[in-house]
Amino acid sequence: MRLLLALDTLDPIPVARGLVAAGLEDPDVHDPAAGLDVAFDARMRAAFALVVGEPLLDRGTLAGRVTGELATRARQAGVPCHAIVGADRLDPFAKRILDLQHVLEARDAAALEAAGVELGRRLMTDVMPD
Repeated sequence: MRLLLALDTLDPIPVARGLVAAGLEDPDVHDPAAGLDVAFDARMRAAFALVVGEPLLDRGTLAGRVTGELATRARQAGVPCHAIVGADRLDPFAKRILDLQHVLEARDAAALEAAGVELGRRLMTDVMPD
């Protein structure tokens, strides 16, 4: 069972490096620009968690940006969803609507990798399947 990584306009490579450094298996990476279809839904349901991300997490995320759609699909499928974003401007209630478990901020490659490490550590202790 793998982690599915779907970051909208954020580089997934440093995040993946961080997740692996934290002890997780190399994540399955999906480019949201490639579309969200039945194949994506199947990959998401097979994952133990979904990591989404975008440069700015705000009310526009709830209003229909791809990150909000991904989080909504994960919630509906019962898949835990986490976010790595450039800036977090979403209030706790809105995060609850999207059912985001962890939200980490990262603005450059080094911070994206560090966020991957931190999220990996949290997943290893919080939700990693046996």
